[in-house]
Amino acid sequence: MANEERESFGSVSLVRQGSHRFYSLTMPSEILEKTCFVVNREEDPIEGFQRELDEKRAKEIAVYIDSGLGTIPSSIVLSAQEEAELKYDSKKKSVSFLKIPKAFLIIDGQHRVFGFMHAKTTLRVPVVIYSDLSKRDETRLFIDINSKQKGVPPELLLDIKKLAEYENTQEEFLREVFDIFLHDGKSVLYGRLSPSQKAKGKITRATFNTALKPMIKVFLGKTAEETYEIFNNYLTAFDEAVLSANGVHEQLYNTTVFRAICAFFAIVAAKVKDRFGGIYTPDNFHHFLKGVGDSIKSSNLKKPGGAYKPLALIFEESLKKSFTL
Repeated sequence: MANEERESFGSVSLVRQGSHRFYSLTMPSEILEKTCFVVNREEDPIEGFQRELDEKRAKEIAVYIDSGLGTIPSSIVLSAQEEAELKYDSKKKSVSFLKIPKAFLIIDGQHRVFGFMHAKTTLRVPVVIYSDLSKRDETRLFIDINSKQKGVPPELLLDIKKLAEYENTQEEFLREVFDIFLHDGKSVLYGRLSPSQKAKGKITRATFNTALKPMIKVFLGKTAEETYEIFNNYLTAFDEAVLSANGVHEQLYNTTVFRAICAFFAIVAAKVKDRFGGIYTPDNFHHFLKGVGDSIKSSNLKKPGGAYKPLALIFEESLKKSFTL
């Protein structure tokens, strides 16, 4: 490979951890584009260990970078291949290598690297380069990175989006409704909501948002306060007429049951509107929900399983059974 061009980068730190050593440095994203590769299980079932590339995610990273506000400070983790002829100069604190297409195997950060490839902007990127790793070592390192590191809970990300000014209109609306349920002492969910983390016996912000998101079109034109009042009246009536009537009040805070109750809302609300002219009081909701509570089997509520749609259909069937002229 005498004719191959060598690249050299300074300000390199040599780090030793256990039996391994790696080099910490920065390099232009365009160099990563020309020297990095991955081997996923689809392409090579024997040697591959990476997940399949999500092109959509890579392009989203590119848009984020090109926006001018994007910053990705976490390091790309690479394994120098033998063909790269990686050399470290301890006096100059520099590394050099052959600039060839498969100089570095990506251990962690493939979507960031491919995002850099799609981006028009060139960045200086922090990288960690391991050397002299066997295929076994590379695979174990991949497993360690992806199993030992714990991602940020989606509940926390949702809870802090307002601070980052990242909320879209829908997320802002759902946050406002959730926060009223969280703080209003008259809320049927008062004391049973968890804004930023999973908690046993509580509805998280992520679950709440997922459950109410399909209902947003039903509340079109309503403020967060109006939405809270109507939906709180519905939940109050559902708890009294269906759950408490069957001795399972606590199931209101079960994720599956809560999502099924939310999915059932539009059907009941439509009947209230037809019968009572859109006056959504607990009593008016109770008028229709009492029949559901009388018809449903308590076992469906006690052991709802993990899927909410079958339970929502049971609510609907119970409502039909209770119908009389």
